[in-house]
Formats: sequence, structure tokens, C-alpha cells
Amino acid sequence: MKHLPRLAFSLFALFALATVVSAQGVTTGQLSGRVLDSQQQAVAGASVIAIHLPSGTTYEGTTRADGKFSIPGMRVGGPYSVTVAPSSTGAAAFQPETQDDITVNLGGATDLEFTMRNLAISETVTVVAKSDTVFNSERTGSATTVSRETIASLPTLNNRIDGIIRLAPEARGYSVGGQDSRLNNITVDGAYFNNSFG
Repeated sequence: MKHLPRLAFSLFALFALATVVSAQGVTTGQLSGRVLDSQQQAVAGASVIAIHLPSGTTYEGTTRADGKFSIPGMRVGGPYSVTVAPSSTGAAAFQPETQDDITVNLGGATDLEFTMRNLAISETVTVVAKSDTVFNSERTGSATTVSRETIASLPTLNNRIDGIIRLAPEARGYSVGGQDSRLNNITVDGAYFNNSFG
């Protein structure tokens, strides 16, 4: 009986010490919150990134189906910069939202709420075209152009049209494109030259 007060005091001291020890074990805080869209609907699959600005430490989380998130085990204090951004798996049609100067309290949760705005999607199509000098709607048949420089450099004795016309692969003599020479129109310096005998 006389040891009963000592036993009660010992048990009281033991419980008090356990309470102090468990209170000393909490050294972190947590962020929690909810992400909604402009219609106040939950946004699932959004990425939540919290950066402790003095140290550069980064903490990450993802919103659940109800739009809520929690990031436990965070460094106490601040300031934190918290950004909610679309991820590759969900919430892809929203603009990132950021809240600054967030403080994390010891042993508690700091609650945040984000409202994400819809991303305006625009598409630009650039068409690059190249003009082809061989195939176009202006040409109705085969043609060969011989420049003055080519004519001047030709090895010819008399500078007759016979020496020039042979440069066209579709010509054989005065016959062009397989037609009789009398059915082709040949001009030299704008003058008709259909009859080489005339």
C-alpha cells in the first residue's frame, strides 16, 4: 500500500515523458488543398509542385479524382511557391496557376485552393509551296529555250538555224515532236521561217 503513491507517480511521469517525446518527433508540416476548374468542377490528375524558395527544395503531388491533394513531410516555414500545372496524363486543357508566399506550419496542414482556367487552343497551319518551271498550267507541250550565251558559244560555221534547232531534243531537222516540218511554225527574230527553201 505504501508503494502505491510511488507507482502512481512513476506511471504519471512515464506518460508525461511519452507525450513530450511524441511532441518532439514532429518536425514537418504539410500542404493540402483542392484544384477546381472555372465551372467549380474537380480537376483530377493535375501536378502540384511546391518549391521552398530559400533552399530550393521541391515537393510534388498529384490531385485525386475529387480534385484534392496533400503533400506531407514538408520543411516548416517558407516562403513557398506552389504551382498547379497540367500533367501528361490528365488536366491537359488548363493553364498553370501559381500562388506565392505560402507558409507551412509545424505539425499542421496549410490549405490552398486553386481555380484553373481553360487553355485557349489555337492551331496555325503553314503551307509552303514551290513553283515548278517544268510543270505548270501555262505550258501546253514540250519546249526548249536556248539562251543567247548558248548560241554564241556553239561551234558552228555559218550560224544557220539548222545548227540551233538540233539543241531541242524533240526536234529532228525541221520536224518537231514527230510532226511533218510543214506543220510546225518556226519563227526567227519574229519572222516566219516555215519554208527553208523560200
